[in-house]
Amino acid sequence: MAETHKYLAMGYHGPIDPATQTGRGEAALEWIAENLASGYLDCLYSMEGGGRLLIANAESKEALLEVLENAPDAKREWKITELYDGADVIRRYYAELNAG
Repeated sequence: MAETHKYLAMGYHGPIDPATQTGRGEAALEWIAENLASGYLDCLYSMEGGGRLLIANAESKEALLEVLENAPDAKREWKITELYDGADVIRRYYAELNAG
């Protein structure tokens, strides 16, 4: 099994036409619940202005983007950033300082 990494993804969508979005809301709710229950998503929030923020566990940025682009929800432009455990980063930094 491939190693997963933690990612922060933020995305915004443009105006939504209710005539073409019928049924997507219910499908999106199911998709969100399934991905939270499986642990693929740690959390998911909506933001003011049509935004969405989530933390996900994926093999790569590209793999996460593929999942997000295939979600049954409004299409968004995503910005994805890998996350690292803050305490581990500090420990590694001090270890490097002490080694040098």
